[in-house]
Formats: sequence, C-alpha cells, structure tokens
Amino acid sequence: MNIIILERQSLSGIGALSGVACIGEDIYFVGDDFHYLLKTNLRNLINCNTVFEKIPLFEQLTQIQLVPLSKSEKPDFEALTCIEIDGQQTLLVMGSGSTENRKQALIFNPSNHQTRKLINAVDYNFLAKSHALTGSANLNIEAICSDNQNLYIFQRGNINSHHGVLVFDLAQIQDGKSLEKSFVNALNLQLPDIDGSASGISDACFLMDKKLIVATAAVEQTTSTYDDGEVLGSFIVVLSTDGKTLATQIIQDDQGQTVPIKVEGITWLESTVDGEVFLLCTDSDGGDSEVLRVLVNSSAFANSLY
Repeated sequence: MNIIILERQSLSGIGALSGVACIGEDIYFVGDDFHYLLKTNLRNLINCNTVFEKIPLFEQLTQIQLVPLSKSEKPDFEALTCIEIDGQQTLLVMGSGSTENRKQALIFNPSNHQTRKLINAVDYNFLAKSHALTGSANLNIEAICSDNQNLYIFQRGNINSHHGVLVFDLAQIQDGKSLEKSFVNALNLQLPDIDGSASGISDACFLMDKKLIVATAAVEQTTSTYDDGEVLGSFIVVLSTDGKTLATQIIQDDQGQTVPIKVEGITWLESTVDGEVFLLCTDSDGGDSEVLRVLVNSSAFANSLY
C-alpha cells in the first residue's frame, strides 16, 4: 500500500475539522467545536482563502453568529457520512457521546435544508453500555459509515486498544426502531501503533464498488478519551465489512517522513488508473486545520473479496 499526497492546504481560522463527506459535487465538513456544516463545491480550490457556506444544524441558530464553542459547550460532532433515505442523499452527523450534551445524531437533507434527530439519548446509552463497542472504556464515537444497508458506528479505542464497531440495520433505524433492536453485528478491529502508542479510529468511508471500508486512524500520546495529546501521525486503513484489516499505511511526505497530523475526516473522490483518490481533513487542536487530497494506489485493494 502506498499513499501519495497530491495536494495539502491549510484553512485559515478553522481549527477543529472532524469529518468530511461529498454529495454530488458539493463537499461538506463538520467540526467538533461548532454546530453547523461548512459547504463548498469540488470545483472550487480549497485553501486558506476559501469562503465556506455555513449551514446551521439547529433551527434556533439561524439568527445568531456562528462561532466555535468552548470545550464544555461544544456538541462534539465527530462523525459525518452520506446515507440514502427514501431515494435522497442525506448527511448523518453524529456526536461523540462522551458527555451528555454530545449525545445527538442528526440527519441533514441538502435538498431542503431540513434537519431531524435520528439517534437519541436512549440509543447513546445503549452504545455506552456495549462492551463489544467500548471494551468498558468511556464512549467516544469517532466515525460512522454506511453502504445504505448497514450503519457502522466506530469507537475511537485509543485508550484501551479496543477498537470496537457495531453494525446496525439502517432500514430499521429509519423505521424508528432503537439501535438495540436494529443491531446486526459487532466487530473488533486490529490497528497499528507508533512506537507503542495506540492508534484510534478517527473516520471511515464506504467504498461502494469494492465493498470495502477505508478508515483513518490517528495516534496521539494521551491517556484520556477527553483530552488531546501530542500527535504522532495518522494511518489509512483498508477494512473488509467483517472487520478484517487488509492494508495499512502511515501517511508520509515525499521524503518518506511521517507527517505529524491528526486526520479526522476521509471521503472518496474518484477512481484513477493508479488507484483511488480521497479527501482528508485534520483537527489541528488549536492551529489551522488542513485539507489533503491523497492517492491510495491500487495494490491496497488487491486483497478485497468483491
């Protein structure tokens, strides 16, 4: 598996991006310290001068200034993915669940800008009590993805090296069933580390034509699910739908040196003769977030069973 950084840009004044997803030619970002989506078009060059459209996720925010929130106030939206509902492409935005005000997951419909709740506090309590997901650590959801049949919910898993994933029937969730009643399967991932420091899942996307999950795993020197630590680097990981790790590679520069960034978002952009192109975004923990366009070569997907 080989990763080539095709483009790398900083975003001025935006420091906590935590997810990215595409619908058509529109690209959406979410951050863990604000409660709106950032939107631009793939035809636009994304850099420090990009002016993003800000889309509030709560109706009461439409008349107030949209600014980042403090750590205690933030909704901690850590996961973003595209799912199809009633034939329409929508976005699912999910909070980490690490505190009470972070237990909310919303569906946003870009066609009419309507938002509704999909997963409630009862569902989050089910997730928090699931040993298969958390390994008895505190709940900290960092990634979600879907093949439009199943919804995959990923625990960060960097503290106890328990990288749990729960799989749910998406149709049953849409019909109003609880997560407990929509449960399908539990997975336990095997992820790489850096010099003994465990990685934690930070985002995931579903590669539809190959029936694979492509995830990112970031490595920080921290013993907390709540506080950040020194960033050592990030991996791209190719997973089968039953949780087997098929390929991993740490992100490096063109000199072969590990890039010390915390990648928190990944979405697929296009297929080329050389491989698959993805868009990544980082959480800078106080500085400016970055957006990277990377090529993952075709050999990374050679072990797939599609």
